Amino acid sequence: MSSSDNNKALTKRILVPPSFSSAPSFSSAPSFSSAPQLPKEDRKPDEKKRSRYDLDERRSHRHRDRSTSRRHRSRSPRSHRRSRSPSHRSSRSHRRSRSPSYRSSRSHHRHGSKRSSSPETVHTGTLNTGITFVMDRRGDPDIVTYGGNHIYSVPTFKRVGGGKVIGLPTYKRIDFSENKAGQIVLMDTLSRASKRYTDANYAWKELDKSFKRFRIKPTNTATDPFASSNPMIQLDDTVKPSKASEEDTYSMNVDYRSLEGNKTKSTHAEEDEMSEEEGAESFNDQIRRRTIQYNQQLDKDPTNPSLWLAFIRFQDEAARGLDPAAGSQKNRSSLTEIKLSIFEKALTHNPDSEELVLAYLTCGSETWETLRLLREWDQVLKDHPDSIRLWSEYINVRQTNFSSFSFTQCVQVFEDALDVLGRQAQQSRGERKEDIESIMVYILLRACLFMKQSGYQERAFAVIQAATEFNLFAPDPFQMAHSEAQKMKRFVDFWDSEVPRFGEKDALGWSEYDRMVANGDTIPDLPALQSDNGEDDDDDLMSLSDWLQAERLREDRQRLPLRMSQSDDNETDPFRIPLIEDVKSFLFSLRTPGARSSLIYSILVFLGLPYTPPEVGTNTHFFIDPFTHNEMPLVDFWPQEKDNQKHLVWYVDGVPMNPEDRSVVNHPYSIPNSYPIHVNELFAKYGSWFKASGKEFIRCQLDEQFTRHVFAKLLAVEKSEHLMICYLAFEASCGYKSGRRLAKSLLKDNGTNLKLWNAYAQMEKSHGRTEEARKVYMIALSMHHTLPESQQQSGVPLLYSMFAKLELENNRPNEALKILLCMPDNKSYDENTPLPSATSVLRAREYFSQKIAQLSILSEQDDERQASFYTTICYALFEYLTSGLSSAQTVYLHALKYIEERHAERGYASETLWIEYAALLYHDALSSAYKASTIRLAMEKALELFPNNTMFLAFYIWNESKTKIYNRVQQLLNEKQKDANIVLWLCTIYSELHRYRPYRADSVRSHFEKAVTHTRSSILLWKCYIEFEVKQNSIERAKSLFYRSIRECPWSKELYLLGIQLLEEIMTEKEKNELISLMMEKEIRIRVEIEQDLLD
Repeated sequence: MSSSDNNKALTKRILVPPSFSSAPSFSSAPSFSSAPQLPKEDRKPDEKKRSRYDLDERRSHRHRDRSTSRRHRSRSPRSHRRSRSPSHRSSRSHRRSRSPSYRSSRSHHRHGSKRSSSPETVHTGTLNTGITFVMDRRGDPDIVTYGGNHIYSVPTFKRVGGGKVIGLPTYKRIDFSENKAGQIVLMDTLSRASKRYTDANYAWKELDKSFKRFRIKPTNTATDPFASSNPMIQLDDTVKPSKASEEDTYSMNVDYRSLEGNKTKSTHAEEDEMSEEEGAESFNDQIRRRTIQYNQQLDKDPTNPSLWLAFIRFQDEAARGLDPAAGSQKNRSSLTEIKLSIFEKALTHNPDSEELVLAYLTCGSETWETLRLLREWDQVLKDHPDSIRLWSEYINVRQTNFSSFSFTQCVQVFEDALDVLGRQAQQSRGERKEDIESIMVYILLRACLFMKQSGYQERAFAVIQAATEFNLFAPDPFQMAHSEAQKMKRFVDFWDSEVPRFGEKDALGWSEYDRMVANGDTIPDLPALQSDNGEDDDDDLMSLSDWLQAERLREDRQRLPLRMSQSDDNETDPFRIPLIEDVKSFLFSLRTPGARSSLIYSILVFLGLPYTPPEVGTNTHFFIDPFTHNEMPLVDFWPQEKDNQKHLVWYVDGVPMNPEDRSVVNHPYSIPNSYPIHVNELFAKYGSWFKASGKEFIRCQLDEQFTRHVFAKLLAVEKSEHLMICYLAFEASCGYKSGRRLAKSLLKDNGTNLKLWNAYAQMEKSHGRTEEARKVYMIALSMHHTLPESQQQSGVPLLYSMFAKLELENNRPNEALKILLCMPDNKSYDENTPLPSATSVLRAREYFSQKIAQLSILSEQDDERQASFYTTICYALFEYLTSGLSSAQTVYLHALKYIEERHAERGYASETLWIEYAALLYHDALSSAYKASTIRLAMEKALELFPNNTMFLAFYIWNESKTKIYNRVQQLLNEKQKDANIVLWLCTIYSELHRYRPYRADSVRSHFEKAVTHTRSSILLWKCYIEFEVKQNSIERAKSLFYRSIRECPWSKELYLLGIQLLEEIMTEKEKNELISLMMEKEIRIRVEIEQDLLD
């Protein structure tokens, strides 16, 4: 074969390297006129030098490449290593041939590939446009060899110079980690240390899971050699062994190399060999070790559901650590399949574990189709028909699952759950029976709220009326154990009679109706109803907005059930008149007092009122349920428009300066409410304390009238002090005259009730009538001597504490002290009394300390428990007025320690005491200079015990806003997001909205997104999120959120109407038709018929 043929064959074997058509032209490179002109001979030495930075950078890259390739290196001999075969040597010798032909061909190729150094003529010219061009006719012989540039090739660029800048010292370099668009940041390499977790030389080591981590444990020495007076420090001359003692080394008693997982004994030679790895563990090794541990533990104890759940949670941790892309959809599906297989194995050993079953269904819902999910649920409920927890979760699934949701089917689920629980309640006794009945009341409340939010207000009100009449107003023979069928038959007669029912004007109640029928008395006729079918409000509907207004107007006018005798021929809506078949399946008998009390306060929740049951703290489900907090009014949730306007930029010496970011948290009272409701909150004046009076929670006039009748009828069967005070607070919020009229009426029948006298005084104070409030307190204190001992024990300390706080709030501390000093001597307060002497102060202090020791705030008796609570408040106020804040703190901390020692620090008594303690700290902060750390530490402790109490969070946010160090708030809220609920999410968003003026829209949007991701079934959160985007003029985002909200809350008619209200102008005709069709498909109630021309 000739040499030319060999060259052709060699050319064919050469791979064509990629070419880059997008590479920049050097002729167009920018020039720097300010750069110094250096001769060539001066630049050559510099080009050969290597800076320390370049060496370090290259060394780190080599180390990284070696560490990366080491993991993938095969144990088989490398194909490119030296071979001893003759063929290999011959090929090498052929390449190293010293023949003249080989040298000549190599020399020819080398010289031929170079451009000629002789000068060539350069053609230049200038176009008419003024652009100068250069014609290069020398060509590039490499194009013939390698081909032209490829249009899809992307050139690779490599920075040179290590960040040095021409004209600057070598230690001044570009900081690539801080570079921003259009800016260059220089750093001083001599004075700046590398950042371990962000510098390129270190960050890759932190991300590499194969690297081992050492747990550094300080050496414990018996004495500190530097503390000795001896100037010489004695050093040990013994060499420590490579392996630390068993007591000084962190060990999990597991040998990672052992397949059995047990710790094995190694020989001295093995210890020496592995001494460099002693105490180190990579992430991969940790995952492997923990997997072995879980497998061993589950083999020994396979019937432990908690251990199985921990092992399943460990799969998420391992996936996040081993694979950075574990959050992708594909990887999540794979991980879910692995977890489901573990669940199936766990359920074979624990088939009756409700916790495992529920976790299995929750995990499967992430990947299963709706049909399979429902089949799994049906099978589970057949296997566990009496499981209360599973039925509760099944209700949530059916209500929130968009694909399978319809109003009729969801109502059927509620009915089935009540049927199952009713059979269990009949077979149970004692506390178990009360718990089941309370859960039944909760499901009843959920069902009524569901109907109300879907647009079926008449049926929701009818179910509430029927359940209340059936349990609270049943005739005497049916109050005790009786035939349920006979009771139902008699109730059907009452319902069909269409007499006024519970919550309506002139309602007598089922028991009174039954008595009148038995005696043959005349039954009063149903009062004439102001019929308003709303036919005239939809005559002139010109647009979808007109329809929306007519729909909402008719909802407000037609909320209560209509009777057959009140309807006319023009009534075409069949849902206006609830029949007995619509309510019968929701009726059940309550036999326990706790369940009856739950029914009373469930009625108030249904009406949207904030009144909490007595002695129920925020660590209960009552405060965090997303399905019962959808009608919470958010007063002052959004900043005022003037607070959200952008400020002008000031220029100082030509430099733009933004004004200081200022917080808009003027007071802490506007935070979303989640706290126990006491008399302080019921009669608070706006802007002076946390307010929860009642009127602001009522939607329309019909609801206000219904609520008033509800309170009147409930007090007829339930003589509760708390209920009377809530009624008075509601009437006072509607108007001063009506509140005062009711207060006098209640005191006429309950004149010896000191708590009611206190509520009357607080009502006067809330309307700015401080002098009238003083008179009420003085009257009540002057008459307490004639009251029974049971009334005096708890009522007298209450009056003294509230009266003293009234004077303290009005900046009269001396009068407050006089009031408190009247308590030990049991004498009346006189404003003209001189200031107390030192002797009377000492005597009063001794009295309070003895009284506190005699009473227990955790007593089982209500009077003693309340007496101890209010006496503690009086004692703390006394110490505050005589000795200062630190003495008052001692009183509260002593009482809280007493509660903690008895392991009740998370209970209701502890929470109310913390609230009083916080109120005193806040008052002191407003009236004088204070230490911010005092409030901060106290509120951090309170929030640790009661994370759902927004009072403590509000005080914490207010305190930090004064210090202008807001990071603590962010850190606290970020920690709470791990287990957040609807209340905490609302508070987090509220904090961000009021953090700066104006607020940071991106940060608020981020919090909203996290909130709706974790609390998907909250109508309130979705409404706020959509409203926020509309305020930002992000209509497209609001539209996207609207469709997401419907998918997560398909039963909410309010969300459908909100979308029509805000997005009608940008919705197409097709989208409008699809939206209305969707409402009909999901059986959302539509009262006003929509004509097709409204959708065009």
